[in-house]
Amino acid sequence: MRKLDKTRIISTHYKRWEEEFERLNQNHDTYDSSNNTHYLDVVMNLLHAQGGLCAYTEMRLCSLELIDEQKWVNGKYVGHNPETFGQLDHFDPELKSEKAWLWDNFFYVCTDINTKVKGKKEVDIILKPDTKEYDVAYLMEYDIDSHIFIPHSNLDDNTQERVKAMILKLGINFDPIIDLRREYLVDKLTQKKFGLEFEIHQFHTAFSMCVYSEKSM
Repeated sequence: MRKLDKTRIISTHYKRWEEEFERLNQNHDTYDSSNNTHYLDVVMNLLHAQGGLCAYTEMRLCSLELIDEQKWVNGKYVGHNPETFGQLDHFDPELKSEKAWLWDNFFYVCTDINTKVKGKKEVDIILKPDTKEYDVAYLMEYDIDSHIFIPHSNLDDNTQERVKAMILKLGINFDPIIDLRREYLVDKLTQKKFGLEFEIHQFHTAFSMCVYSEKSM
């Protein structure tokens, strides 16, 4: 799960609307999903910031063409409502009742992760990927044999347990994702081994850790 920079706001109509709630210290409008006029702008700005990937698993959710900045005109996304493999997630579900449209609390994630794994579980900010403190190389390692992420062995016991709990809650090692990740990485690592040209379109962190592990051996 790579670090995310969500400071680049291109859906400016939505952001001004959200900031007005915060300026007046008011509760946000009730979250009504796709019925809200700003929903698509939020989703597409998130996908732009996330490179079209799930914020937690790094599985590809949409093509890069859909999130080209030319799709925005005067602070609004003007492309057709795109089909993706994801849903809008409130990282901390406790904020949803009063801060339903808070940009800081939004990520766009794989639908199965949002509905089958994370849901309304209590979260720990230690694995919130847009914080200044978040450092995946410090917090996690990748077990290339089982193709799962694990807490970094250099962490103290308490921090390892916190990271382990959040890896589970965010679905980073969700079984179907493990299979997809393994198949994808084995293919890319084989191409690399034989000096073939290739590009990485998803699972960037796992690939980088696999390469680093190979160099360390």
